[in-house]
Amino acid sequence: MASTERRTQAARREGTRTALLEATIASLVELGYTRTTTTEVVRRAGLSQGALFKHFPTKGDLVAAATTRLFDDLIQDFDRAFAAAAAEEDDVAVVAIRRLWRVFCAPELLAVYRLYVEAPFDDELMAALVPVVKRHEQRVTERALALFPEIGASPEALVLFTSMLFAMQGMALARPVNPNAAKERLVLAQFETLARQLFPNKPKVGARA
Repeated sequence: MASTERRTQAARREGTRTALLEATIASLVELGYTRTTTTEVVRRAGLSQGALFKHFPTKGDLVAAATTRLFDDLIQDFDRAFAAAAAEEDDVAVVAIRRLWRVFCAPELLAVYRLYVEAPFDDELMAALVPVVKRHEQRVTERALALFPEIGASPEALVLFTSMLFAMQGMALARPVNPNAAKERLVLAQFETLARQLFPNKPKVGARA
């Protein structure tokens, strides 16, 4: 009986935490960091301020946890979409470029990148965000190395991969104020060409070597 009660309490805590994080992400996407107040978050989640502060003592803790969850969800979404698309395509490296660009254009990720602009002017946000961003960058690199070990074997390939990430991030950030589909297509086409040169014989995901 006690074990069942503990599981029930744990499920309630996890449900509350999930509701708060989802409400935070939605608010960041719609309102931005400054207007994402704890009052707004609990209103969206249908919870109390007390419930929020029991899980997240500060707004910085809340935003950091929401960002971590968002990054993890996006990596999982990329893995599923990449595996499904790559199973049907020969140019697996090109599939990765295209799927990665879709991730960069996700409204949720754009909301997180706007936090990068806010962080230098908010000590609490900066302290909370830095370790989250470092962890995410490490996970992205690890994922890339798992899919394409050649990146780790060549310093030039690693630099190129990193450059692609920064370029995609910059293009995605500029999209809301300066959309330029033609320029995006040109840049992405160049990335695809480079990917084919780096990984000319990359097999399909799940294919036997």
